[in-house]
Amino acid sequence: MRTFPLVLMAVVPLAACATTGRGEAASTQRAEQADAAGAHHAGRIDHAARERIAREDMLSQMTFWAQEHTNFPDDLEAAQKFSEALRKGGRNERAVEVASQALARTPTDPQLLMTYGLALIASNRAQDALRPLALVAHADPSDWRSRSALGVALDQLGRFDEARAAYREALAIKPDDPGLLTNIGVSHLLAGEPEAAEPILRQAAALPSAPAEARQNLAIAVALQGRFDEAERLERIDLPPQVVAQNMAYLRGLLSDPRRWGDLRRGDSRVQ
Repeated sequence: MRTFPLVLMAVVPLAACATTGRGEAASTQRAEQADAAGAHHAGRIDHAARERIAREDMLSQMTFWAQEHTNFPDDLEAAQKFSEALRKGGRNERAVEVASQALARTPTDPQLLMTYGLALIASNRAQDALRPLALVAHADPSDWRSRSALGVALDQLGRFDEARAAYREALAIKPDDPGLLTNIGVSHLLAGEPEAAEPILRQAAALPSAPAEARQNLAIAVALQGRFDEAERLERIDLPPQVVAQNMAYLRGLLSDPRRWGDLRRGDSRVQ
């Protein structure tokens, strides 16, 4: 099944390849080995190395933080960063496990709660994600990210009105954010309301800092109203012709069979 570019912070594009390259597989295997066994205990945390690794690719980060977590199993930063890297690397259940174990020792840390909530969303456990994300939002009235993540979880549960209320709370903190506007539009798409989604997604796509996903979600909204020529033009801004053709064929199938509109929700791949 295709996944749609339903955006929060990071997304799986509409026609993204789900296979892992040989190099990526090797890096993931190294991360797993480091997580399972670890190497020599370093004794003292190298904070400079921790700062440097943030500039590397995600698989390198996963390997690094796996080793740090092994070397310093009680260190909060190592657990949080390792869980985050695992989620971004697609190992969602392991990300949940690492964050959960750390929360048993530090149950109120907001960053760890946020990481745990996002890992639960990525694992399609949105109901479980509501409590940790709500705790973060309640503790910090200025935290727009936790409110946005709550919206994604609520969308995943089909509670669209509540999801949009959460996005609007986030938008009040961070006005005119194209990602938040995109999420509101996506919420309407998931509810089967492309007409309501279109003007919001147009607003998001018109902003100077708009991500490609804003345009791609706008293309979905337009296509689901039968305007495929316009949808193709929007998609061609960011995607190659072959991918655009595949996406349009998929969306034509959705439009011809409304019973399949639930595919949109099942394909919602938004994560922070």
